[in-house]
Amino acid sequence: MCGTPEDLRHDEAASFVADALRDRPRVLDVGCGSGEVSRRLAAVGFEVTAIDVELSRARQAPGVTFIEHDFLSFEAKPFDAIVFTGSLHHILPLDKAIARVTKLLTPTGRLIIDDFDVEAPDSETLRWYYDIQNLLVATELYPAERVDGSPLEDPLTRWRAAHGDAPLHTGAEMRHAVSSRFVIRELRRGEYLHRYIAAGLPADARGAKVAKSVQLLEQQRIASGDIIPIGVRMIADRARTA
Repeated sequence: MCGTPEDLRHDEAASFVADALRDRPRVLDVGCGSGEVSRRLAAVGFEVTAIDVELSRARQAPGVTFIEHDFLSFEAKPFDAIVFTGSLHHILPLDKAIARVTKLLTPTGRLIIDDFDVEAPDSETLRWYYDIQNLLVATELYPAERVDGSPLEDPLTRWRAAHGDAPLHTGAEMRHAVSSRFVIRELRRGEYLHRYIAAGLPADARGAKVAKSVQLLEQQRIASGDIIPIGVRMIADRARTA
């Protein structure tokens, strides 16, 4: 295994998106952040426009056009697909964001979302998550300052405090907004907490191995019913009109 924990995280998101795109060459990546998913999509042949309100972390790449712009007022020739990876949950207002998607998609366009549901985890799920963090802190592979709250606090209290600074859309809210204008072709839950942990691990091959191990542990615990999957992956197409 090579690369970094962040590489694994971005590879995972880009692989899902690329599989969902199929024959849709022109792609808009909304809230692209560092542009890593955009770069990966361009590397396998897609023509990508990547937008964000702040692009200081983005690196230029062949096949990617970076534009610093607010999505709600963005204008362009319609795209074959619009992608949100970890960004839709905080775009306000949500209904206007989905309305803008419809304006920026071709009649056969596709909406692809890779995100998380802030309301999904229960106490057991979060206890597992914080236990993994604490174990990695003890091995000096993870910075203590990235761990939310105190181990003496209720896990749900810690999670809500960490995600309460700005309103975040829940999985149900995103699903409802999308279904009001699109036909949802696929909606599935999956592992996601490992991505939070990956962001704090050393940016080297050792960190990548740990990140992959945490992902596999999360998958196993989900499969056994011990914890709840908080990842949300959605593929939706334009609704047919009479």
